[in-house]
Amino acid sequence: MTPREHHVLRLLARGMSNGEIAAACTIEEGTVKTHVNRILTKLGLRTRVHAAIYAHEHGLVTRDTP
Repeated sequence: MTPREHHVLRLLARGMSNGEIAAACTIEEGTVKTHVNRILTKLGLRTRVHAAIYAHEHGLVTRDTP
């Protein structure tokens, strides 16, 4: 994954919506959707919930992650 995709995945795993991720990254919501779709494809996952679980299980996000 690209650094931007990693960042989007971490924000997604914190429960942020596409709109919130877009605002945090100063990108368009459509771009966030593209990143999420690429993340799901690259990780072989079906939903953003699976992506969030993956991020937590693989230590990409912790309780202390801002």
